[in-house]
Amino acid sequence: MYTARNRLNLWLAAALLLLLLPIVACQPQVEVVYAPATFSAAVVTVEVTREVAVAEPAATPLPPTPEVRVEVQTVEVTPPPAGSSERPVRLLFPPQIPAGVVTARGEILTQALAEATGLQYRVEQMMSYEALVEEMCVSPTDTIGFLPAMGYVLANRRCDVQAANTAVRFDLPWQMGMIVARADSGIRTLEDLAGKTGAVPDALSLTRDLYFEAQLTELGIPLPTLVVYESDTSALLAVYNGEVDFAIASYMPPILPYNERTWVYGQDSPELWRQLGIAPERHPVGYVVVIADPEDGGYRVRDARSGLFDTVPGIFNETRIIGISAPVPNDTIAFGADFPLALARRLTPIFNAFAASDQCVQSICSTDFYGWSGLATVTDADYEPLRYILQTLSLPDEIAWQTLGH
Repeated sequence: MYTARNRLNLWLAAALLLLLLPIVACQPQVEVVYAPATFSAAVVTVEVTREVAVAEPAATPLPPTPEVRVEVQTVEVTPPPAGSSERPVRLLFPPQIPAGVVTARGEILTQALAEATGLQYRVEQMMSYEALVEEMCVSPTDTIGFLPAMGYVLANRRCDVQAANTAVRFDLPWQMGMIVARADSGIRTLEDLAGKTGAVPDALSLTRDLYFEAQLTELGIPLPTLVVYESDTSALLAVYNGEVDFAIASYMPPILPYNERTWVYGQDSPELWRQLGIAPERHPVGYVVVIADPEDGGYRVRDARSGLFDTVPGIFNETRIIGISAPVPNDTIAFGADFPLALARRLTPIFNAFAASDQCVQSICSTDFYGWSGLATVTDADYEPLRYILQTLSLPDEIAWQTLGH
């Protein structure tokens, strides 16, 4: 019900409104505009590993390759012939001889060869035996080598050098060794050497050690104990005095009566003179002979025991030879494998003739050079005893090289 209280409240509200109107009119006017809401999206970077196919870059075409034509022309150059002034035949010597001796005395040889053949020759001294062989193998068409026998065998095996001449010493183109034992020792054969002690003058000598070692090895005989002595003489004295059971020394066969023939290896006994039953004696000239000198129908004994005869006259009576080695050629002159055959055949007898001349005494035959008394023709088959040693003992090359000069 509309009451007096309500009328009073209504009047109060109207009065308050009238009071507020001036205040509101004095305030700045603000226009409120409602705009659509906007949202900023947060950006998050996430590293993702994945396989992405990458397109191959387009190949850049290469420029065309011009065609190049190569023409090869073979020009055959013929070297000057061996023995010409541009290319003299080369004489190769080992280093053991003094260089001045080789140069001076070798010149006499080259002049003699030039006069005999009309060709040119040159002396060269190598630094070693190995270098000498190497040079012959590298230059096989114009080289002539002066080699020990084993050096030739090694060179022949390596590059087929060819032997032509071998040195002659004391009228022999070869050397040999012998085994000597006391006559009362009971040693008669190689088999008897098993378990014995022997004296050798050189442990690397081909004929005074290695050949017999090869024989014993081939026969399956245990090798004896070897003691190295200074020389043939000291080794022989050792067996004579009973210090050892046997000795190995140099062997030279006897000269036969009237020089009617020469002693033959494999046919004649090494002590052929014993068949006379007469002991050796000293000849007034100095030789050891049986009965007389060969010119008078006797034997000249030349093995290494002769050097002891004056000191020990009973050396021949108290000792016996129980074995000898095969003959091994002396120093060798060899041609390169491709040396002109016709020239090699000409030079072989020319070398022999030179060695028999007085010129050789002033050249390679002089005592300060080789001391040869001559040269003889040799064949490759003559070197088989050395190949026998190499094969039987399976001797390595480094040991074989060490035997050179022994």
